[in-house]
Amino acid sequence: MKSESFVSVVVVVQSRLQEINEQLFRLHMLLDKNYTDYEMVIIASGVSSTNAQDEDNLLRVIPSMRIIHLSAAVDVDVALAAGLENAIGDFVVLWNPCSDPVEVIPQLVTQCRQGHDVVIGVTNSTKSFSYRLLRKLINGALRAIEYELPTNSTGLRCLSRRAVNAVTRIGRFHHQFYLRIQKTGYPAGAFPYTPIMEAEGLGMLKSVRRLLRLMVFNSPRPLRWMSAVGFCGSLAAFVFAGYSVLIHLINGHVVEGWTTIVLFMSLLFTLQFIMMAFFGEYLGRLLDESSVQSEYAVVYERNSEVMLNTDRVNVLSESLSSGNNSVQTGRNK
Repeated sequence: MKSESFVSVVVVVQSRLQEINEQLFRLHMLLDKNYTDYEMVIIASGVSSTNAQDEDNLLRVIPSMRIIHLSAAVDVDVALAAGLENAIGDFVVLWNPCSDPVEVIPQLVTQCRQGHDVVIGVTNSTKSFSYRLLRKLINGALRAIEYELPTNSTGLRCLSRRAVNAVTRIGRFHHQFYLRIQKTGYPAGAFPYTPIMEAEGLGMLKSVRRLLRLMVFNSPRPLRWMSAVGFCGSLAAFVFAGYSVLIHLINGHVVEGWTTIVLFMSLLFTLQFIMMAFFGEYLGRLLDESSVQSEYAVVYERNSEVMLNTDRVNVLSESLSSGNNSVQTGRNK
């Protein structure tokens, strides 16, 4: 028996639309088998990600598909946020056709219905030692700003309607999309699975840059840490100044210790420039938040030429659903 929950699946086209045709057909078959109402929200980012012919070939044969074309290439976080804002389902799945198996979607939705408003995909694949070490360090830094993620988490997500509403209530997604999902306050659960293909790592340098962006743009704690570092540096400078005056009064030697002075001054300047760098990041944050520029612009939206069932009315057969839905989507409490 098909579930009456409305399921939306958001897919971001990261290369070319025609390269994921097979995965989209499999997704359609799975959704049609398990749900009476569903939609596939395809986000095409940039003018080169799709063309009219590729879209026509899909829209003629796959029902309940929406292709939303953005005016320019944006970060994946922003593209996913665009899909989340435009999805209308009771449950919204963020799915990567290149790495996530399509069979996990009904299991994600089922786990979400059981009381987890946010379900996070976790890979079972064995990682290299260097990746595990870097990921552990990054997760530790993120926990310092109250960003808790399960170990080996991926980009696969399933959100209930109330979690979606909490995430999309305020804009500015490009710095904090996944973090905002985690900070909705609703119950979250982990979903272990085996990806088709492991997502390519960002590399150490890009990972550190992304970590700094997450920390700076989502928490004031790094600013407080830098304030503490500045206080310690100024205290050390005061102690050293007192020591220098004391040595001058006792021995009268001012030339000795020149190397130590130069070394200590270099350390102080290092701390000073680190603090200035963080202050500059926060000034950039203030300028960014005060900007009224939209994160993305929609060029056009196209819908499938075939419908699921033209005779079906948009009402439930019963006032209460027999299936368990602990997240209270509103349609089938």
